[in-house]
Amino acid sequence: MTAYQGPYDAYRGSAPIYPWPPTSFLINGHGRFDCRISNCTEANTWRDTCGRRHPSQCVPLRAPFLGDCNPDAHPIDEFLCPSGKLVRLRLINAASGIPFRFWIDEHNFTIVARDSIEILPITVPHVHIAIGQRLDLIVNCSQDARLKYTIFVASRNSYLPTKNMTGQTPMMWTWALLTYSNISIHSRAIQSIEEPIVDADDSFFEYKFLKPVKSRFAPVAIRRIKLEFEVHWDNRSYVDALEEWTVNGITFEPPKEPILHANFLDGTFQNCIADERSGRVNNRHATHIQHLEYGQTYEILMINYDPQLHPWHLHGYSVDFIAAGKIPSLQPATCNRTRRDIHKFDYASILPALNSTPPVLSMGDSFNIPRESYIVFRFTATNPGPWFLHCHMEWHIWPGMALVFSVERNGRYEGLIQSPPEMFTLCGRRTQMSHKISPLLISSSTIVEPVIFMFIFLVMGTLRI
Repeated sequence: MTAYQGPYDAYRGSAPIYPWPPTSFLINGHGRFDCRISNCTEANTWRDTCGRRHPSQCVPLRAPFLGDCNPDAHPIDEFLCPSGKLVRLRLINAASGIPFRFWIDEHNFTIVARDSIEILPITVPHVHIAIGQRLDLIVNCSQDARLKYTIFVASRNSYLPTKNMTGQTPMMWTWALLTYSNISIHSRAIQSIEEPIVDADDSFFEYKFLKPVKSRFAPVAIRRIKLEFEVHWDNRSYVDALEEWTVNGITFEPPKEPILHANFLDGTFQNCIADERSGRVNNRHATHIQHLEYGQTYEILMINYDPQLHPWHLHGYSVDFIAAGKIPSLQPATCNRTRRDIHKFDYASILPALNSTPPVLSMGDSFNIPRESYIVFRFTATNPGPWFLHCHMEWHIWPGMALVFSVERNGRYEGLIQSPPEMFTLCGRRTQMSHKISPLLISSSTIVEPVIFMFIFLVMGTLRI
């Protein structure tokens, strides 16, 4: 996170756009770097649909700090596709702030897993992948084996109009090659192939089409937790605007020491949570914790009031998604209306009852919430401890778009997790602890063990720093 207090501060005199575009994309650590330089001296403007003029945003492009810029420092990577066979690719969006669009020239592919969970296979010509999400694809190597086919990875920004940008636009895509043989002919999708009847660009694609292999139903929930998130602004003269993100009005502050250690050793959260304080944009700074009782099932309703998509990730759990849609009764934006009343809708009127067992739409731990939309998921709190739920855009996490699900029994972790080893080194206000044995109140067979996967295919993007 930069020292800037908001995008107007970062781009003085220019109106910011979201998400801020990166200047480099990588596939498995390799890519192309944009060596162009722009100091943003132009003073263009653009007109919105209401006729108002705004300063255009310019994205500064500077020279690298270390040595000369070489856009072709590494040859284009090639991935072997044995003719007549199938290959499995694992896509991982490890970027800091951009959802990606992935496709291969003249090839459809079949999605078979989401976040390492098998799904009903679905064939698409391209796919959008959220930050932090993992998708497994099967590619049929059935095209002309004499050719090489381009693998594209592009930012969603690539498909947005650039009317509010000026200067040189950063290159927001990269590529690799799918190779059948050693023949060096390079193909660029001269002939299209028949596309499946699936809208891969649907904002709710992952909830409509990435279905579990076997039909399943979510368990009954004891409580619905409503999480409303949005950005808070102080737009004084469009110069020193402060941007802070909140969930239920709370901007997340990191704890003074690890929550797990503090509660296990002290039996309370009071010694580790950050000192609560008022924010500067009608918000509250605090260590936001939602306390969940071990073994109970909860329903989480997340509402995105923001006019941009947000990728979220929950640590420690895979959840059952049971509903998703646009915010109901949302008043359309008009040129004369600066604020819309969108906080009063009664979601209980459209969601399944808590004592019902609705069908599961999809399963996973990383997910998109489209603009001005909501999603609902359920999960059973069987993995004790504090688990982070956060937006996966780095410059949204640090300004507070996060919270902790704390799975405990009667407010404590002791008895639910293994005791730390003797003379366990700690961080925070403690340096070391004496050996303390605490009997487990649950069977050791229920303790979640880590699962290790081989990452076959990595897609990532970086910002120029």
